[in-house]
Amino acid sequence: MASDLNKHTYSSLLTRINTAASETTLIRRPDPGEFIDLLKLAVPGASRPIEEVIKDAHEIFSFRIAVSHPRFFSCIPSPASPLSKLGDCLTTAHNPFGGSWEASAGVCTIETGLIKWIAQIFGLPSSAGGQFVSGASMANLTAMVVARDQTLRVEERSNGVAYISEQTHFCVRKALRIIGIPDHQIREIKTDSKFRMNLSLLEKTIDEDLQNHRKPFLLVASCGTTNTGSIDALEDLARIAQGRRMWLHIDAAYGGSVAFSETHRSKVKDICFADSVAWDAHKWLFQTHGCGAVFFRDQSQSLESFSSTGDYVRDVECQEELPDPWNYGVELTRPARHMRLWFTLQVLGLQKFDQMICHGFELSRHLECMISTLDDWEIISPSSLAILNFRYAPQGVDLATLNQLNEAISKEIASRDVAVIFTSHLDNLVCLRMCTINPETSKDDIEHVVKSLDNIAREVHSPSRKEVLWRE
Repeated sequence: MASDLNKHTYSSLLTRINTAASETTLIRRPDPGEFIDLLKLAVPGASRPIEEVIKDAHEIFSFRIAVSHPRFFSCIPSPASPLSKLGDCLTTAHNPFGGSWEASAGVCTIETGLIKWIAQIFGLPSSAGGQFVSGASMANLTAMVVARDQTLRVEERSNGVAYISEQTHFCVRKALRIIGIPDHQIREIKTDSKFRMNLSLLEKTIDEDLQNHRKPFLLVASCGTTNTGSIDALEDLARIAQGRRMWLHIDAAYGGSVAFSETHRSKVKDICFADSVAWDAHKWLFQTHGCGAVFFRDQSQSLESFSSTGDYVRDVECQEELPDPWNYGVELTRPARHMRLWFTLQVLGLQKFDQMICHGFELSRHLECMISTLDDWEIISPSSLAILNFRYAPQGVDLATLNQLNEAISKEIASRDVAVIFTSHLDNLVCLRMCTINPETSKDDIEHVVKSLDNIAREVHSPSRKEVLWRE
């Protein structure tokens, strides 16, 4: 077995994967026959040669949307650095247990130091801390638990009210449900013309709840919404939260990475007002999936919610002055998720990250400039944190038809393997949304995509083609 494994080193596998990344088909879905073959592959049987299994694994992975491709612009792209992949491989090979200092003092020390350093970049005080988690869904959930425990007595939970905006990521509402805050205790505040939480409407809603003897306990702000890249008025929201003794949580899953860019850090400086922060390194810091983190202004508060023990772990528990990582969050068994990020930061250095983040801003501005010069196109939400929403909108066409047109454009550009540009909805408008954070995307890519969009739009809108395209 060892000799077989030596033939297939991590290095050779990564080289093959990285070389194919920009050459692959953007979307590959299994047809019915392939789907059946995949189901058969799922079930193990007799021993097989490792070369054959590796070949099958590559085939399995090939059925996907290529989210690391330079012309994938939907959701938040995941252009993972080859260094993150290598760091992930190293970590997996060592397989450290990241739950206690006794079990893995090395990786626990690095995690503590890295968390403290990132908290400092966010402008949080020296009391701040946190831990790496699988992603913003778990980061938001972890923060929600602590927010509830710090602001509501058990008997008040059925009366507690949380405030989010209509642009808040849906995982926040899911987290609130999990911690026992149902939908009727969640207020969704409309946004202003810049898609930020409407402050006057928020204050009015909170006051109404107070008058009705409700208990406002949590305000969730966004630093870089998924839809538009908008940043809520964080300092103003902090003032509102403090004035009403509410917990301010900032979902900076996407926008938090801008703090790593010296050039653009000022855009997200108000993260410093948060009681807790959710952040994803696997978005705009170019890490493989599963690398997120949660931060608390006062780390001891998370200890109050999650500290636990058992007879079977007493021999590996640390002293009170150095609590084990499992006491700061949900997980006992924890992989060393942070080591891939540490590896990437150490090799590239901060200046390179600044350049890579700046590249995303530059591409988005170039995209916005190109769209603005085209006839029959309009910007719906200006470029913000490298996200732009726009649509094809020829004059004299009703809203329903325009929405159908833009949906058809999105489908057609993907079917031609030019780019993946999903639609989004803003104020009842179907928009084409592009997020341009991939460091491998070039201005030539942007120009090619914009020209293709314009050509496809006019084809879709032509009487001879639109019936066929829309039916598809």
